[in-house]
Amino acid sequence: MSATFQIVFRSDKPKKNGECPVYLRITQNRKAKFMSTGISVEPKYWNSDKREIRKSHRNAKTLNQILNLKRTEAEDAYAELARHGRDNSKNIKRKIKAKKDADFFIYAENEIRGKTEIGKLSQVSQTKVAKSQMEDYIGEPLLPIAQMDHHFLEGFQNYLLYQKKNKPTTIKKTFQPIKRIIRQALLDHVIHVDPFVFFKRVKENEPPEKTKLTLEQIDLLKSLDIKKGSSKWHTRNAFLFSFYSAGIRFGDVCELTWDNVKGGRLIYNMGKNGKKFSTHLNDPQKEILSHYSGERNQFIFPFLKNDVKYDDLGDLRRDIRSQNALCNKNLSNLRDLANDKIEKEELKLPYVEHISFHVARHSFAQHAVNNGVSVYELKQVLRHAKIETTEKYLKSLNAEVADKTISKLF
Repeated sequence: MSATFQIVFRSDKPKKNGECPVYLRITQNRKAKFMSTGISVEPKYWNSDKREIRKSHRNAKTLNQILNLKRTEAEDAYAELARHGRDNSKNIKRKIKAKKDADFFIYAENEIRGKTEIGKLSQVSQTKVAKSQMEDYIGEPLLPIAQMDHHFLEGFQNYLLYQKKNKPTTIKKTFQPIKRIIRQALLDHVIHVDPFVFFKRVKENEPPEKTKLTLEQIDLLKSLDIKKGSSKWHTRNAFLFSFYSAGIRFGDVCELTWDNVKGGRLIYNMGKNGKKFSTHLNDPQKEILSHYSGERNQFIFPFLKNDVKYDDLGDLRRDIRSQNALCNKNLSNLRDLANDKIEKEELKLPYVEHISFHVARHSFAQHAVNNGVSVYELKQVLRHAKIETTEKYLKSLNAEVADKTISKLF
């Protein structure tokens, strides 16, 4: 039996302010289900004959349009369910609710909660940025996922590119959580076509040459006269330790404890991908560690607080970000001191352009390649999941090696 859809005024459910709610009644096989429309008015504004809000109400036109839309949505849901033999009032109600909830911003909030629970805080930050950018683009936090076809995505991409002046690499990162949300919507059968199949992503520029330091520049940093025990001194030690440890990321340096130093080895799990890293301690590493001491569960470098348990990952990441900002200032100061020394002592060294903990990683990679380490060996040391990542990483590093190779052949 076909279903009927009626707008009804529930005078039997008055609110404290005197208004009564308007419901959508779905009836099939003499069974009725009521769905709230979210609209309520005083009894004097309801026309029971026409089943609509009287024109005397100041928002009658808008509210009646919403009521008609609610009824149309229910009729459309019924038609779609009827094709699969599932056209009962309960399923119609569930179908309407599912489509209502299938909003990009609702999915984004679910993504943020889910990634927060499992500690994927970089993805949480990424999703928050994408959510904010999308709201800026459409002007409100309301976007049915069904409307996000490839034309919509290309329009959003053009907005980021030409109005927000985002670089292609930044746009790529913004689209990563959007891809995850679309993938989830496909799994939920909210949509049936992946808009990214037809989406044309803006091409990335060739990666800029990565900043790296030569061994001579590394030695120059070591020779700088820095007050022992100062914040700058600790920052330099941590930077050098990162370089001599295959470019440990700053967050991992912060989290190193004396438990990570066992039997003459450095053993720790990388925070970015959870992969285990284990290697013999070399002499430069040992020399740096000789300046520090502590209990097994205490941090090696004094960036995080030993009296804080850091059970909350959010607190941990916040403190690491704060220390990273401070260390970056110290590294900038060390760069200036190094360049001053080059100039005053007329050293035959190139000026230091930039220093960061990622530069330590780049510098290690370049030094490894210069000394004949293969891309496969380097992949293991850098703990990349794919060889393509290592190859891309080296794309702007090994020009010098290419020059030397060609000069040997010709």
